[in-house]
Amino acid sequence: MNRMKSAFELAMERAMELEEPDEEQKLEWELGPRGRRLAGAFLKGQGAPFTTIEGEPSQRRAYLVKGMMEALVSNLQLPKSDGANYTNERVIEGIQRLLTGKAEVKELLERIKYVTDQYRQFGMPQREQAYAQLKAQFETQVMGAMARQMGQPAQGMQVNVETMPEFQQQWLSVSSQMDLQYEQHLEDFRKQLLGLA
Repeated sequence: MNRMKSAFELAMERAMELEEPDEEQKLEWELGPRGRRLAGAFLKGQGAPFTTIEGEPSQRRAYLVKGMMEALVSNLQLPKSDGANYTNERVIEGIQRLLTGKAEVKELLERIKYVTDQYRQFGMPQREQAYAQLKAQFETQVMGAMARQMGQPAQGMQVNVETMPEFQQQWLSVSSQMDLQYEQHLEDFRKQLLGLA
């Protein structure tokens, strides 16, 4: 009588059927994560990642650069805070240093800087205004509901609508919609940058 194979035995059979990774795959698996760690160190202002990369043979250097680019590009974000703006500046600096010999990089980084500057100059004030309007609208609705429930005006009562899940959900929807145009530009730039690595 044939016995059923365990899941482990089936998995081992499938693993045995897999082809041995080629040298290129091995280098990518080894050096990609190392490049991402180097990018993390650069963003934190630690170590000398570019010196490390320059010290590697050219065949290995390409994988380190690719890993580092992936990490840097993934950290490119809308500058919603001073910290995010600082990170973007470091990302741009890192990309300039990594792809110094490519002419199209300068123009692409200038376009990224333009979009992030526009966001800080116009997008952030619009967000703040929309937030204040949404908060006032929610306060009016809540106070009206309380007045109807109590049968009298709810004067002097304080309600923190910002902690209400309904307010937070509505703000998330409104802010996402406001940021969408900027996010689409950044996503396009991310893809273009990764294509240059």
